[in-house]
Amino acid sequence: MKKSNIGIIRILPTRVFRIYRGGYLLEKFRGIKNPQDSDYPEDWILSTVKAIQPYGISDESISKIKSIKGIDNLEELIKYFPKDILGKDHVKKFGNSLNLLVKLLDSSIRLPLQTHPSKIFSRKYLNSDFGKAEAWYILATRKIGKENPYVLIGFKPGITKDIMQKMVEEQDIKGMLSFMHKVEVKPGDAIFVAPGIPHAIGEGIFMIETQEPTDFSILVEKNIGTHILKEKDCHIDLGWDRALDIFDYQGYSLPEVNEKYRMKKETLSSNRGGKLFRLNGGDYMKSCFEMMLMEEVKDIEISFEGRFASIVITRGEGVISTNVGDFEVKEGETYMFPASIGKHKYIATKENLSVVISLPPIFSTI
Repeated sequence: MKKSNIGIIRILPTRVFRIYRGGYLLEKFRGIKNPQDSDYPEDWILSTVKAIQPYGISDESISKIKSIKGIDNLEELIKYFPKDILGKDHVKKFGNSLNLLVKLLDSSIRLPLQTHPSKIFSRKYLNSDFGKAEAWYILATRKIGKENPYVLIGFKPGITKDIMQKMVEEQDIKGMLSFMHKVEVKPGDAIFVAPGIPHAIGEGIFMIETQEPTDFSILVEKNIGTHILKEKDCHIDLGWDRALDIFDYQGYSLPEVNEKYRMKKETLSSNRGGKLFRLNGGDYMKSCFEMMLMEEVKDIEISFEGRFASIVITRGEGVISTNVGDFEVKEGETYMFPASIGKHKYIATKENLSVVISLPPIFSTI
């Protein structure tokens, strides 16, 4: 099939039900009038993944798009133009599925304490080539109650699988939380969460979450807000003994946690046209995905090296100029960038642009 020359793909809001509430800051970012929290606190902005819900497997999480050639969802569009959108090397290795999942996520309550499987574990027990490494880029926060915005990440020294299993059986939430590090966060902070790392997003956090393309989570809390989960949903039918093997029980000090999990902001270029950064979360992250930031953009040219990308316009207004046309963009909008488009420019018009870019890994590192 010939190249479609469809240009960049506008991703429309694709709200997904979750077991926690949130969404106020997300709706504010999207420009929705009278924003509010609800049971749909996530917006899956680059997804061909079906969500695992208490009511079953759901396709509500397949990204909706601005209609192109009569097609209004990303999965269907990729079926028609796989090599153009994903790149022929990607299609050869992964077929028409994305090896990336990107979300907007906004919490109004603390999420349950959890962890995620690795690629190796998923291949062995979950019939998937992907685990669920994830990276968080904080877009905005709000103070809910007395707590400053925070995340829980990494165990303190002294915990073991046996101790965790006893606390899970007794649902000793206070005990579990006592082993967790609480790390305050602010807009612009970035954290990489490797598989096995215990974590929970605190209330009042609005972020871009870039991750491997699965919905696998081991939840050790059964009561989340108004929802009471079945045990099989908490351990995704693995049983607690196997599920608790996923956790990394290595204990760290708070300074070690900050050094280990906060992503480093590396400057790729900085000039009058704007600033380009890479968020470095270490070698494991590089094997899963890449994240870049553009700030104070007046005029920047860039290439994604033949990869597709998720693009979030976090500030400003302007034009993305490509070899198949110019596309007007503004704050709160989300796009998929096809692999077939090469070098392109971000040009500010009314005000400077800021952009968050999520990419699959460079192909040779997969």
